[in-house]
Amino acid sequence: MKNGATYKFKKNESFYIRDGWFEKALNEIADKNVPNVFSKNLGSKILGIGSNMAKGLKYWLQVANIIEPLINKTELTEFGKCIRDHDRYFESDFTWYLVHMFLCSNKYECPVFYAVFNSGIKKIKKAELANLVMSDISDDSFEVKPSYVEDDLSIFLKSYLRDDEVYNPEDNYVCPLSSLKLLKKNGEFIEKQRPILTKLSYLIVYYSLSVVYKFNSFNIEDSFGVINGPIHLFNLDKNGYLQYLEEMQRNGLITINKTAGLNAVYFEKKLTLRNIFEANFRGLEK
Repeated sequence: MKNGATYKFKKNESFYIRDGWFEKALNEIADKNVPNVFSKNLGSKILGIGSNMAKGLKYWLQVANIIEPLINKTELTEFGKCIRDHDRYFESDFTWYLVHMFLCSNKYECPVFYAVFNSGIKKIKKAELANLVMSDISDDSFEVKPSYVEDDLSIFLKSYLRDDEVYNPEDNYVCPLSSLKLLKKNGEFIEKQRPILTKLSYLIVYYSLSVVYKFNSFNIEDSFGVINGPIHLFNLDKNGYLQYLEEMQRNGLITINKTAGLNAVYFEKKLTLRNIFEANFRGLEK
């Protein structure tokens, strides 16, 4: 495996992300009431959750690229700082789409999320999901107990699906990722759903491409199936993806060259994560 990395399973302590968890933890860290919210039993005391829940929350904050635990302290990453400055109560879909992106592009720390969204499969039986994940990690000759995969798959499904019959918007047991509606249950099948174009900003699609290609030019057709690309991570179809590319071009972020059959994309601006937060929230803050 790359750089000695290894797949991580069951680090979530059997808890998915709960509504209000990220908000509470980020604001405790940002306000620096204590240098290390997750030191010993402080997480449980300060955040008002059980000790195992605190461990699970720490894991989710790390794999979502929001915190960076250092010796004797916990620091916000650049992503965490952007959230603190623009959406510290996690009210925007913009923020949650980025959380989703970081989770699902994290191959070793969040392997189930990575395997499902990068598979390219649009519809699969729930019973076959474990085989999908096992097949993905077997390419790296990594062995894991099937029960570990099953447990993490259960958490994965609870993160993106909810039972509308018992859904209560005041219930903090609901995972905010379910509001993105990227997955749905249809009988024995789990189906991927295309995002609502008005909810998924072109800035996020642009950012995901900049991460994959590091601002180097790329061929449109080659990008359709690229791992961690926006078509996989956000369940886009080709037409929707092309609409996003055209919107990026209208806003001066990229140039699309279709002459001589090139279909090449060139980055015209190199926006950082902070830049895209500012571009998205600027209108809301006027």
